[in-house]
Amino acid sequence: MIHLNLLFILILLTLLARYLVFDAFEPEIFAMTFLFPIASIILLVVCKRFAVKEREYQPDGITGWSFYNVQKMLLIQKPLFKGTEKRGYIDRYFEKKWQYAVSDIFGSNWYLSMKVQIDGDAFEVRWYRQKWFTQQERWRIYKNDEHVGEARTLINLKNTAKLKEALEVRFGEQSYISSASTVTSTINLTHNEESVGSLKRNHLVSGIQVIDTKEDKPEYILALILHSYYFKSK
Repeated sequence: MIHLNLLFILILLTLLARYLVFDAFEPEIFAMTFLFPIASIILLVVCKRFAVKEREYQPDGITGWSFYNVQKMLLIQKPLFKGTEKRGYIDRYFEKKWQYAVSDIFGSNWYLSMKVQIDGDAFEVRWYRQKWFTQQERWRIYKNDEHVGEARTLINLKNTAKLKEALEVRFGEQSYISSASTVTSTINLTHNEESVGSLKRNHLVSGIQVIDTKEDKPEYILALILHSYYFKSK
C-alpha cells in the first residue's frame, strides 16, 4: 500500500517539474495518477477482509498443525491450531516503524521478526544484521525471554542456481535445516539428514498452511513457520 502512494507522489512531482520546466501539462496523465491512491484504498479494504478471515480461521478436516496466512500488509495475531484446538498464535512485528515502510515497498520478508506462542511457551524470533553488506539474514530466538537459539538463511550460488531455498535453525547443539524449491509451496525440515517435518498449503490456491511433524516439538514448528514467512510470503 505504501509503495502505491509513494508512486503517486513521485509521478505528481514529475508532472509538476515537467510543467514548470517545459510548460507542458497533460490532463489525461494527471487524472490517471489518481488510480494509484484508489488502488491503495482497494488493497487496504481487501486486506482487512482477509485479516478478518485469518483471525476467525477454524480448521476443517485438518488433523495436524495449521494456520491461515494470506495477507501480509496488516499486522495481526494469526491463530495456530492443532486439529480443531487452538494451541497458540503467530504475530509478525517490526521493531521500528520505518522498517514496516521498507518492508511494504521492497518485500514482506524485509526485517522479519515474529512472536510465536505454542501452548504455554512464548517464542520470539528477532531479526538482526551481523554485517551491513551481506545476502544472509539472521535471527536470535528467545523462549520465554531466554536466548535459546539462532537462525540464518543459507543463500549461495549453488542453492540459487538450483532454485532452492534453505534456512538453518539452531537450538543449543541441535541444528535443523529447512529447504524448499522456490517454485513449490512444500517445505521440508531435516535433522541430521533425517526428515522430521514439513509445511505445505492445504491445496494449490489455499492460504491455509498445514504443518506435519514427526513429533510435536516447538522447535520443528517454529523452524517451518520462519521459513514459510521469510521465503514463501514475499
